[in-house]
Amino acid sequence: MKACIILMLALMTFGAANLNAQTAENIQKTEQSIRKNGKYALLVMKAQHLKAAIQTGIELKAKSNKIDFQILTCGELVKEISLDGELQNLIKSAVNQHGLKILVCGLSIKQFKVDKILLPKETPATENGLLYMLGLQEQGYKTVIL
Repeated sequence: MKACIILMLALMTFGAANLNAQTAENIQKTEQSIRKNGKYALLVMKAQHLKAAIQTGIELKAKSNKIDFQILTCGELVKEISLDGELQNLIKSAVNQHGLKILVCGLSIKQFKVDKILLPKETPATENGLLYMLGLQEQGYKTVIL
């Protein structure tokens, strides 16, 4: 009797978990819910996140050129961009060839004493990256911080 109750509870628990599991179909449906004229922005603070953000932006822009996709770089990443030619080339390509908008945070420029001349000309600076992101949210952008 005790074993039967334990078995029933286990089946109910595992059965309930399977009802909530994401199926490949549900995942694909969610990924395809991106609007063709959507407004999206990512705030990134690490090189690997910048690379992933650029890849995501390229994929979205390939689906619809009407998508507005912005990337705001903050923190030590701004200094890293000023010193890393590979990151600079990646940014230049993303902006010039794929139409992404990539900005740098002015607060980060000041905090990490970055020489603006070392940053790609394709990356305009906003005075305060956090205010910029809040402004994008007010304008209806979907935003993610990485």
